Amino acid sequence: MRNVFVLSGGGSRGAAQIGMLRALIGAGIVPDAMVGASVGALNGCCVAADPTPDRVEALADGWMQMSEKSLIGSRRSAALNVVRRRPYLFGSQRLRDLISDWVPVERLEDLAIPVRVATTDLGTGRSVHHDSGPVLDLIAASTALPALFPPVTLDGRVHVDAGVSENLPVSAAARMVRPGDRVWLLDVSKQNAARGLHSPLHVLVAALAGSITNRPTAAFAPDTEVVQCKLDETFDCGPVFDFGHTGTLFRLGEQTALAALDSVATQR
Repeated sequence: MRNVFVLSGGGSRGAAQIGMLRALIGAGIVPDAMVGASVGALNGCCVAADPTPDRVEALADGWMQMSEKSLIGSRRSAALNVVRRRPYLFGSQRLRDLISDWVPVERLEDLAIPVRVATTDLGTGRSVHHDSGPVLDLIAASTALPALFPPVTLDGRVHVDAGVSENLPVSAAARMVRPGDRVWLLDVSKQNAARGLHSPLHVLVAALAGSITNRPTAAFAPDTEVVQCKLDETFDCGPVFDFGHTGTLFRLGEQTALAALDSVATQR
């Protein structure tokens, strides 16, 4: 039996996936394959390079250093991009630097385990699942929230944030699984993002987050076990770029995954 991890998008709530990975890998549930959307693509690719507890802790250290400024820079740059009539508020160089620091390979197919990175084809609005290609461009595309970050051209097609079409990319996992596999859904998405609106930027981000698509579980093979690790949506960690609750999200994610592990053990 293989374990396939599916990591959703969710902005700063993606920190909870670190806690989930801590619990699962610490319990010996090591991913044999991963699928990621948006921040889940970033977390997934980082861990897929070496799916061990040490790698998860290195990722946790990176998250603890994250801040809105380190990711998007000065808000003055947003005003300049508006004046320059660019189709985005923030450049992606800081994000690309972070990806380069966190993911130690250049090609997706060079990771230690198979990974699918989800993006949205802006022309068709459909989810696209990539199993090879440049990691830097693929993750930048998967996290390119429209109007905030520049879209990314992949093979002649323009791509944006995976969440626009499928924030929890179960359709990719459904095509990857084999008979008897177990699928773990590391879902940190949130339906209602309309809290903590302290600035026009927060309002814009909340409006965009409200359009994110959360689809029901895809049709897996009958003998596929699907385990939900769903972060409590009632926990308000502020806007999508608010990284002030990272430690708390680590703990909540770990608790969520431990509860899922208990549920699986009880069913046996």
